[in-house]
Amino acid sequence: MNNNETLAVNDLNFAYRERKVLQNINFSVGNGDICGLLGPNGSGKTTLLKCINGILGNGNNSIKVHGKSISSLQREEIAKLMAVVPQELHLVFSFTVLQVVVMGGGSRFGLTGTPKEKDYLEALEVLEELGVPHLASRIFNELSGGEKQIVLIAKALFQKPHILLLDEPISHLDFKKQYTIMELIKKITREKNLTTLITLHDPNIAGRYCNKLVMLKEGNIVYQGSREDVFHAKSLEAIYDIRVQIENTRKGGMYVLPAD
Repeated sequence: MNNNETLAVNDLNFAYRERKVLQNINFSVGNGDICGLLGPNGSGKTTLLKCINGILGNGNNSIKVHGKSISSLQREEIAKLMAVVPQELHLVFSFTVLQVVVMGGGSRFGLTGTPKEKDYLEALEVLEELGVPHLASRIFNELSGGEKQIVLIAKALFQKPHILLLDEPISHLDFKKQYTIMELIKKITREKNLTTLITLHDPNIAGRYCNKLVMLKEGNIVYQGSREDVFHAKSLEAIYDIRVQIENTRKGGMYVLPAD
C-alpha cells in the first residue's frame, strides 16, 4: 500500500438482486485529497459511497482503510474512521444545532452513554472553527439550506474521522452557497489532512475543487486519476454523452460548456 493511501477500493462489485450497479471498481485516495465522484444520475455514485461506508456490501474485502478491510470492523469502528455528510437531514424533533453536532459522537458515547459538558464544549469549538458559533442555540429545522450543510459538516467533524464522505452536499444550494460550502470543504480537508470523497453533478465544481477524479458511467469507472490527467473534453463527453468544450480563464482555471 502507498504510504499516503488512506482508502483503497479493489475489485468492488455490487448488485441490487439481479441488477448490477457497480462493476470492477478500483481506485485509491490519500491524505489531503479531494476526490470527486463524477457522473450522470444512475451511474452508481451514491451506491459507491454507501459501499465504502459499509452500509451496503459489507460482506466483502473490497474496501480497505489504512490497509484494513472494513468488513472486519463493527459499525462503531467504521464511524471512528469515516463520517458521512448527506444531502439532507430530516429531524422529527426540534433539536438545536449544538445537539445535532453532538449526535456525531455517538460512536464514542456508546449505546447507553450520554454526552457530557465537555462534549458540548467540544461541539461548540467545532462550530467556532467553521465560523458559525452563533447557530448553536438555533433549531436545526429552521435553518437555511446552506446553514444546514455547514452544521452537517460540523457534525461529521465532531466524529474526528480520517475520511469524509459527502453525497451531493451542494445540490440544493444557490450559486453563492455552493462555493461557500466547497471552499469550506477544501479548507478543512487541507487543515485536517483528511481524505475527502464527494459526489457531484457539476463538472465545473469538480474541476475547480477536486484534485482527483473518478468518472463513472453505468456502474463502471470510465476515467480516473489526477484532475490534470483526466479532466478534458474526451472524458466528459464519454460519461455525459454530450459534446463539450473546455475554456481557460485568465487565472488559469477551466470551465466546461456544451460545444457549439
